[in-house]
Amino acid sequence: MKERPKTLPPTLRDKHRYMAFQVIGERDFKKDEVKRTLWDACLSTLGTLGTARAKPWLIKFDEKTQTGIIRIDRGHVEEVRFALMLITKINGSNALFRILGVSGTIKRLKMKFLREFGWR
Repeated sequence: MKERPKTLPPTLRDKHRYMAFQVIGERDFKKDEVKRTLWDACLSTLGTLGTARAKPWLIKFDEKTQTGIIRIDRGHVEEVRFALMLITKINGSNALFRILGVSGTIKRLKMKFLREFGWR
């Protein structure tokens, strides 16, 4: 009989926050462009160690509404917010990130900040 891998109890798991954002730019951007820009901004602003500690991760990006969700370590939300505010271009096109809000769960984030964009 196979043993199932044990999962960590909630007290030992990393605590995350979820950030809703909107990309405003000259044109519509693809998910891969936004993901690459997010990583580059975090690496250039926070450095390799800071980015590793913040653990930014693009959960979802809607190319139609240009909105998305980023998962971040709980203690580094303001640092990632700062890194995103410094973005002025995506692949040579003028763009900026507008932070809509931060929440502890994806469900609450969608309810509070992304409902107007048609997220469910």
